Amino acid sequence: MVTIEEAIHLIKENLPEKKVELRATYSCNDFILAEDVYAQYPSPYFDNSAMDGYALSIEDTELLINAFEPKIFEVIGTSQAGIPFLSKIPMGKCIQVNTGAKIPENTGAIVPIEDIVFINHNMIKIKQPIKKFQHIRRKGEEFKENTLLLKKNTKLNPRNIALLLQAGKFEIFVYKKPKIVIITTGNELIPYNENLEEQDIEKGKIIDINSYILETILKEKGYEIKLFNNVKDIENEIYETIQKNINFDFFLLTGGVSVGPYDFVKKDVEKAGFKTIFWKIKQKPGKPIYFAKKENKVLFALPGNPVSSFINFQHYVLPAIHYYEEEIWNYKNILLKSHSEILNEQNRDAFFTIRILDNEYFEIAPNQGSHKISSIAYSDGYIIVPAGKKIHRDQTYPCYLWM
Repeated sequence: MVTIEEAIHLIKENLPEKKVELRATYSCNDFILAEDVYAQYPSPYFDNSAMDGYALSIEDTELLINAFEPKIFEVIGTSQAGIPFLSKIPMGKCIQVNTGAKIPENTGAIVPIEDIVFINHNMIKIKQPIKKFQHIRRKGEEFKENTLLLKKNTKLNPRNIALLLQAGKFEIFVYKKPKIVIITTGNELIPYNENLEEQDIEKGKIIDINSYILETILKEKGYEIKLFNNVKDIENEIYETIQKNINFDFFLLTGGVSVGPYDFVKKDVEKAGFKTIFWKIKQKPGKPIYFAKKENKVLFALPGNPVSSFINFQHYVLPAIHYYEEEIWNYKNILLKSHSEILNEQNRDAFFTIRILDNEYFEIAPNQGSHKISSIAYSDGYIIVPAGKKIHRDQTYPCYLWM
């Protein structure tokens, strides 16, 4: 049996090595970069207009700067975003430009619409002094070609993916998200998507809520999940299920991990070639948690009781998957004051589910017990009270929120 701290250390030390894959950049939201990424193209790609207005040649621009007087120009064309004017601008002429439109290479300034007077449909007069190169966005002024944009191990999101797409990086190397198998065991289980009938209750059947909770949370986080929620308490059933899915990275089992005559998990897992890292943590609830490793894959076996399973999932499994991806072990922590005195009289650390009161206090949720699903349904998270320790009323204490 190990302590909570020892268990976390052992999990970190034995997680699989990350795998790398080449993916379309647009499909990499929430992935982690496996390489430094450099710009394929500069930004902007070309000189362009920062305003709606009219572009003058460099020669006319310099004349107006040196001795400004209102001057009439003929409009000889248009440069739209995506449909550029392809020639140089002659002296005495100008072209209409839209914001973002590519401009001729000899452009000296953009004159905003509000600084001109329309003479007719193709003649304008400039009424304000201008500055050389005003309202021109220069090619590469944001970043040059081959500029380092994002470093390896950066977590990708829509904002920095947009940056990579802008820079012409349409494929990138990222770390693969882990593939996860969920196996719930028990002759008594009815799949959560089937109805529980009166005759089922008479036969001692129950709804498999563990598979629903674990599958839903992991799918919401974007992981590839394969669920087996009808594995019986029969020797070799778990072994065969594991062997058929041995290419997965994480195996997550619930039930059958204690010491009863029909608890075959540990035996079948070892038969499948997994090496035990630890079995049982000095805590309540959730003591009989099992962790094992085989080559580049790991296995967690959680207790069948829903509260024990969920607390272990929150405190060990989810942080482990996050650590595998980002090498950060974290929780959603918050400091709150205790609404009452709380005493742990046991000789092992105790997990209590809690409810938050007015964003300042917490209280113990009703119906504490490893089998009482309402204690997590009507709660916001949990606390850990060390063996033999007391939390005083109004004491500020670290609380873990559900992830």
